[in-house]
Amino acid sequence: GRDSGGERSVATMIYLIALQIINPAPFRVVDEINQAMDSTNERNVFACIMEACKDGGKQYFLLTPKLLPDLDYGTDTTIQLVCNGPYMLQRKDMDLAAFC
Repeated sequence: GRDSGGERSVATMIYLIALQIINPAPFRVVDEINQAMDSTNERNVFACIMEACKDGGKQYFLLTPKLLPDLDYGTDTTIQLVCNGPYMLQRKDMDLAAFC
């Protein structure tokens, strides 16, 4: 195809969300699905995930080195930050409020 990497990523995530309806799973894990997405598509896909999970019983684990700040998290959303590598900020220098 002629779709960009971001367009393919959006299509893949929408497919996974739709698949939940016909093939329920307690959780799905996706790795770096948002890397090629622009910020608008990343926010839209995240909103679709939040909507799909609002009734409970479903979980999505998004493994990513990039997460947009100021995403609209639901009250039942848990974010786990794993900081690793020689170029990471020291914990004392991190501003976690910037991600919420």
